[in-house]
Amino acid sequence: MIIYYKTETNLVRYLKSIRDVKLYKNGGLLQAFGLKKTQYPDIYFHSGSLNEFSKKLMKNSKVTIVNSTILKNKIIKLLGLDGDKIEVILPAVEVVDFKKKEAQKVFKEQYGIAKEEKIIYFTAKDFSKNGFVKFCNILENLEMTNWRGFVTADSDKETVYAQELLTHKKLIDHVIILDKEIFNIADILVLPTSIENFAYSVLKAMANKCVVFTTTNNNAIEILDVFSIMDGPDDPNLSYKIDMLLRVKSEFKKIKKENYEIASELNYETQYSKLDSILQKLAL
Repeated sequence: MIIYYKTETNLVRYLKSIRDVKLYKNGGLLQAFGLKKTQYPDIYFHSGSLNEFSKKLMKNSKVTIVNSTILKNKIIKLLGLDGDKIEVILPAVEVVDFKKKEAQKVFKEQYGIAKEEKIIYFTAKDFSKNGFVKFCNILENLEMTNWRGFVTADSDKETVYAQELLTHKKLIDHVIILDKEIFNIADILVLPTSIENFAYSVLKAMANKCVVFTTTNNNAIEILDVFSIMDGPDDPNLSYKIDMLLRVKSEFKKIKKENYEIASELNYETQYSKLDSILQKLAL
């Protein structure tokens, strides 16, 4: 079986463990001169941008696997492909049951945060493209004060960028910058991103019992309820929604529980079962 992938995910590793596979190589001199027939992938695991190379593989592979129905529909419309050539396997996460209040208690004591304060969180690899400015604007517009902001920056460059912006917006005393992820501590993840690719941080936050907000731009909205979907990075209603949650504890708990239950269903076993079904259908 010939496959191609850009990133070796757990799904790819699973396939390698159950089948003998070869990695597709993009041509050669013999193929370029038409002296050797090109053997395209049986399965193309798509990730990243829709460039000319990925489009070629989608057109010629037996099946392309993508991580959202939104992306599948976009590809079908763009390339005019038969829907059977594109299969959706949603991202997966390892869900662990844990006592969030206990984890938060230690954390809040460490950072001098009051028990009743909720933690509003932002993390991304590219702060600019993922809407850190918009995140700050949302915090600025909150009426409630029972919250603290936390940001995870994975580089010195992003840390400096965050510090300068938070200082400029007079939020530096309300937002703490860390170098580690705190999904298990956060109450609300806000990701006002302009990036389309499924934000794995959304699923990770849901698995860690967080309320999550992200934009219609991002394919991760496929697993969110309508309340949690921002109408673009500048959604004027988001600060109001967060204020409401900071007031109403029952709604807060309800959304956290629902998100956790959704994430629990998106596990690796479900991914593997879906891939097994695709292999059977293709007789591979």
